[in-house]
Amino acid sequence: MREYLATSELDLLTVYTEFRDTPVGRDIGKEDFLRLPMKCLYEFIRIESERKKRQANINSISTARLSGIVLAIAQSFSKEGKSQPTPMDQLLPFPLDEDASTNMAETKEIYKKLLAQRKLPVHVIGGISKVIST
Repeated sequence: MREYLATSELDLLTVYTEFRDTPVGRDIGKEDFLRLPMKCLYEFIRIESERKKRQANINSISTARLSGIVLAIAQSFSKEGKSQPTPMDQLLPFPLDEDASTNMAETKEIYKKLLAQRKLPVHVIGGISKVIST
């Protein structure tokens, strides 16, 4: 979400600037902009923002792959021995699936709290140890 939509004060110049940056906003003048509902403006800006994130990830895939290769080579020279390869999602500018990564982080926090309180049976701890350690 954008900060200007989450606060009580609304900076119309910022909203108008971001709206004009969308493909839809290029064809709409100031007078028509002021008549559009805020929900509609928010959706236009949100969709364009998601498109730009996808485009940035697409443009960064070759760099991320090269970074993965360089990291793998560097890890092979380390004294630790075998190491896990770095996921592609961590090398891109934006997460591939933001909702999934947020949910996964929240789930890990819940698991850690339950482990600290010792409220999980041993067989459950063994089953989720891979999820918590990654």
